[in-house]
Amino acid sequence: MKMPLSPRLALLALLTLPLAACEGTGLPGFGAQDDPQAEGHRGPPSVSPLEAPIETGAAEARAVATAEAQTHNTAAFSARGNEPFWAVDVAGNTAIYKTPSNQRGQAIRVNRLTFAEGVEYIGVLGGRPFTVNIRAAECRDSMSGDRFPMTATLTVSGRSERGCAGPATAEVAQAVAATRAPAPAAPRATA
Repeated sequence: MKMPLSPRLALLALLTLPLAACEGTGLPGFGAQDDPQAEGHRGPPSVSPLEAPIETGAAEARAVATAEAQTHNTAAFSARGNEPFWAVDVAGNTAIYKTPSNQRGQAIRVNRLTFAEGVEYIGVLGGRPFTVNIRAAECRDSMSGDRFPMTATLTVSGRSERGCAGPATAEVAQAVAATRAPAPAAPRATA
C-alpha cells in the first residue's frame, strides 16, 4: 500500500531539486569555495584604442580593429590624381571638387566616416554618390614624383580614380570649412 506524500513533504522535495542541480557550478554558497574570483575591469582604459588595440577577452587574445591614428587625427585633407586630373580639398562637412573644366571647384556637403584603415567622406554630386577614401599608405604622384603620406580614391558618378593625399594647409582648411555646401537634392520619384 502506497502512502501519499503530504503537501509539506512534496513542497520540500520540489525545493531541494533545483538546489541539488547547482552542485559544483560555482554559484555563491554552493559547490567548491576554493576557486579564486576573477577580478573585473575597473575604470577607463589606460591607453587610447588608437595606441593599443582593444582586446576581446576571448581565451586567445585577438586585436579588434580600431581607427588608424594618422588619418583619424587629421581634420582636413588635400587629395589629387592624374589622368584624368582631379583635386579635392576637404574640411569639416565640405569638400571642394576641382577638375580641369571646373578649376574654381564645386562645393559638396559630405559626412566623415572613420574606419580601421583611414577615413572616408561621403556626399552626393548630381544625384550620384561622391566619395573620397583616404588611407595612411605612402603614395608617389605618377607625374611629378612627389611623395605623399596618404593614398586617396575618389569615386564620382560610379567611376573610381586613385591619387595621393596629405593634410591640408591651415589656409586651405579654413577656406574650405568657411564654404557652405548646398544640401543634396532630394531623389527623384520614379514612375
